[in-house]
Amino acid sequence: MAVGAIEHSFFKNYSVALGKWIQKSVFLHRYPRDNNVTVVYSTPDRAWAEYIYPTFNGGTLSPNINFHLEEMEYIEGENNLGFVTENKRIIENGVEKFIKVFAPLIYKLTYSATFFTRTQDELDILFFQLISKAHKNKKAVTKVDGQWAEIWANSPVNETELSPSGTEDTVRRGRINFVIERAYLPLQVQEIQEIQNVSLDYVINQINGEIL
Repeated sequence: MAVGAIEHSFFKNYSVALGKWIQKSVFLHRYPRDNNVTVVYSTPDRAWAEYIYPTFNGGTLSPNINFHLEEMEYIEGENNLGFVTENKRIIENGVEKFIKVFAPLIYKLTYSATFFTRTQDELDILFFQLISKAHKNKKAVTKVDGQWAEIWANSPVNETELSPSGTEDTVRRGRINFVIERAYLPLQVQEIQEIQNVSLDYVINQINGEIL
């Protein structure tokens, strides 16, 4: 009988963890705490339509960081053979069970994060806050499903010229990539059926008075 991660949400847990880390790592003192930097999981076009463009009609543009999972790379050489398993004893609802766990798949995740700010100075500050807290020589760490995940930020790019025409003086746009080099995708596990009864049949043969 199969148990465990039958309906696993792919890499959603890593996306949630990354979003929380970004939110904790950025802050601009010129904005109130309850309306500071907004961090959302979204593509740039959707973020522009839902969060940025509506502010042009009299609203105040609050800095926005939207990110999405852009690439999932299967890491050759770090993944075990498909038949490698580990037997474990677990307690589920007070009942002892033995399960066979298959080795997880290991992927490298690359997220693309797009920034929208009112000024270049705000964009530069956000770039610095994230790069300084998660660079190649000292990566940021977080836990996902009980496993440590390392995060590092790289390749900051100014993309203001990619904003819709006529908005260049109102909004600044930039981009950073976030990399999680080892993300674990758990596979389905199987319950090991316990042997309830053992039946042994034997035959006694006797030849010349000796039991064989």
